[in-house]
Amino acid sequence: MGAAQSSKPETGSEQKQGRDLWSVDKDVARAKSPSMASVINDLGLVREVCRCQPANASAQAQDEAVNLVLLNSVAAIHAHVVGQLLDTVLPLSIDIDYWNSQDDGVATLALYLVQSLPWRLAGWGSEIADTVFGFVNGRKGSVSESVSALYSSISTKQLFPEVVLSSEKDEDNVCASASANAIAPLLRVPRSVNVLSLTRREIRYKLRKLEDAQNLLAAMIGQLCQATVSTGTSSDEKAASGMNNVDIVMRQIKQILAACIEKSTQTDNSKPALLPDTDINRICQAEELAKKAQTASAQFAQRLERYRRPSLIARGWLPALAFIFCARQLTLYISDNREDFKEWLFDGAATLQNYVAQYILAPLRSAYETIRYGKHSYSVVTEESLLSDFRSLEDMVVGFARRFGSVDAADVRRRVESGDLSDVMQVYAREMQQPFKNAVFGDLVEAMLIQVQKVKVDVGQTMAALDKLLKSNELNFLLLSTVPATLSIYAAGRWISSKFSWWVGGSSRHTVSSISVVMRDIDRLLNNSGHEEISTVARAGCTTMAVAHGKLICFTHYLRHHARVLPDSGACGKVRVGSGWVSTLPRTRTMFLQDIRDIESVALDSAQKRNVVDRMYRTFRFL
Repeated sequence: MGAAQSSKPETGSEQKQGRDLWSVDKDVARAKSPSMASVINDLGLVREVCRCQPANASAQAQDEAVNLVLLNSVAAIHAHVVGQLLDTVLPLSIDIDYWNSQDDGVATLALYLVQSLPWRLAGWGSEIADTVFGFVNGRKGSVSESVSALYSSISTKQLFPEVVLSSEKDEDNVCASASANAIAPLLRVPRSVNVLSLTRREIRYKLRKLEDAQNLLAAMIGQLCQATVSTGTSSDEKAASGMNNVDIVMRQIKQILAACIEKSTQTDNSKPALLPDTDINRICQAEELAKKAQTASAQFAQRLERYRRPSLIARGWLPALAFIFCARQLTLYISDNREDFKEWLFDGAATLQNYVAQYILAPLRSAYETIRYGKHSYSVVTEESLLSDFRSLEDMVVGFARRFGSVDAADVRRRVESGDLSDVMQVYAREMQQPFKNAVFGDLVEAMLIQVQKVKVDVGQTMAALDKLLKSNELNFLLLSTVPATLSIYAAGRWISSKFSWWVGGSSRHTVSSISVVMRDIDRLLNNSGHEEISTVARAGCTTMAVAHGKLICFTHYLRHHARVLPDSGACGKVRVGSGWVSTLPRTRTMFLQDIRDIESVALDSAQKRNVVDRMYRTFRFL
């Protein structure tokens, strides 16, 4: 049989850790447990065998086989119900987050109202039509009652059927006036109708219902996880304790399934009546529980359908219409100005091409030619020009000195080369004693022109030194000239890349934010463990410890779901956080799941689990 064949004998340490079964990955645990169809088939076969077995057969062997199948079947039902409840956790959390986001401000309230308005008007019109049809056919009793019902149906508040009104005093006054005057109030709308206030009350009403359902779901998960079944018992174990454990778990599963299936949100605190404790009765009850467990999640979700977020069509029709309208207008504008757009496009491309070619490629090409061929782009003065000026200065000084007695030209040239113009300066000092006379009849002008040539040579030497300095740093200047253009293009590319990665990496970014929020909730739950009372679950008859443990399992289930985006490679990875990236350690996902299992473990107390949370904050930088 499928359930019996899938079981293995369990050691003492495994039975001791039986309450940690839910700390294993839920997908893996569900894959190991048999399906409900296989469990129902095995239980049916065992039931038929028990009915057809003769009374004088080996009763001990039969009881052991029946107990083995029953234990494994109840364990499989238990695991399947826990998995079904955990499957409801994530959709419920998504709906709660949606209603919280809709209650942010006036803009979100107005958007939600407009999105849901067609469905509200359709329901409102249907109700008015039913009221009018009943009034015409005389099914509403007296005329005053019919008018009151008709006036109530055309009230604007009927657009918000989910709102629980705190006071009906105004409506009673309206109905009384309708009885006095049957026609006039039909066209009158109440003055104090705040549509956005009614919308907010509707959102908060649905949010409160979903939060109550979430607390109840956490209580049911905690209650189930506190009771486990040891599978695959050996033949020498006492059957009484095993069957007693089976009865307790079956009773709890029956309570949980009743809370999921029944319309009431409260579970019965009294113990459900069970049939006499015989093997065949236990098998029949287990078979019934297996059939109900197949649809427990769907029926629980169906109970909350009226409080869930609107459908995709209701949420998307307004953005779709806005997108279609904007796309149509943009298409018409582009088609009307096609030539202008083409010209702008070509001009922009040519401008960008010239910008890159002139301010990036040309300096880089010059730098390459400087490195490869020794060409220089920066040159202030040439060596030929400087040498020609110096030779002219030497000839002018030698000629001037010969006129005043100096006949050694080599000595004069040597002194000029070292910067000595004493031959000229002596004559210049003598001529300056009578400047006006010597300027006309003497050698003052010639001495002054020689000094001007000397100044020209000195300036040329200075420029040559500057030219040498420029040539030695020409490569740096060429590379620096490309920096502004390169930085501008890099900044533009980085901005476009960040916007694109912000859109593409939105799932990872929001997932990391969700992980941080859930980690805060876990820390808060561990700090308040044992001190927090939940009214909804208290009515269900669950202990505070079961509620806290169920909430903890729900939170860790969120973390397991969000941990799929974390890298798990042997090398360091990156995770998108906000507008940037954060590096992660090797095997981040594996270490993250190990810490989650430590948080779920019942072997650790609240203080130790808080230490695990602190370790996660120290280890994972994205938190």
